Amino acid sequence: MRDLIRRAAVAAGATALMLGASAGAAAASTSAPASHLYWANNQAGTIVEANLNGTSAHIIASGQHGPRGVAVGASHLYWADEAAGTIVEANLNGTSAHVIASGQGSPFGVAVGASHLYWADEAAGTIVEAGLNGTSAHVIASSQGQPLGVAVNASHLYWADLNAGTIVEANLNGTSATTVASGQLFPAGVAVDASHLYWGNQGTVTNPGTIVEANLDGTGAKTIASGKGSPYGVAVNASHLYWANQITSTNGTIHEANLDGTSAKVIASRQNGPSGVAVGP
Repeated sequence: MRDLIRRAAVAAGATALMLGASAGAAAASTSAPASHLYWANNQAGTIVEANLNGTSAHIIASGQHGPRGVAVGASHLYWADEAAGTIVEANLNGTSAHVIASGQGSPFGVAVGASHLYWADEAAGTIVEAGLNGTSAHVIASSQGQPLGVAVNASHLYWADLNAGTIVEANLNGTSATTVASGQLFPAGVAVDASHLYWGNQGTVTNPGTIVEANLDGTGAKTIASGKGSPYGVAVNASHLYWANQITSTNGTIHEANLDGTSAKVIASRQNGPSGVAVGP
């Protein structure tokens, strides 16, 4: 409910930006085969692990203040705690969770690359880069409207700007930031694979959310799944898409679909504010 209220509060400004624009969780970078799904339940303050088909879902970390984005590398799990203003690192089974970056304004999406972490600070309108252990955190992109989801591949960084209704691409050091998709309806999550970008548009009560696919440069954007409530995180592996959907405060869902959006189905239900999803070992 808080997120619906927030979207309503920014709707007028966001709509103006989208109408005037000219024509883009957290996706992890890891060489290990994907065998598990992870997501953050914002309102429950938990991190959940499940099989890729959603079975055997169980809490692996609890007592978080307000986890949002989640990312996974070859040996560690990371999440952004929006309420605490922190980035947390843990083992893949959720043990030894500890803060590796604090004092952030409102961290939302987080992504992990080969040698760096990246996260979006929603309140500050910035994208931050740090070492994998959280050291040397520094802003690499500023003056963003309301960055939420962030994703990374070998050569580029991508983020979703909810307030501007855009998907942005930049070099890994944040330079040459370029809008590659505009006119989106409250984009929140973004993911990337070898050939495509994917993002979730939260939509509105009267215009439900969508999942969009595009080329890596943003061209050829098309809706591949619609009527999806309020997508709040997108992840991709070699064969499937996943997204977190905030339907109500007590009945959020995790969805799975083919890469072209077909055969979409709920694989986990009755989640409490799912706000980020990732695939990993």
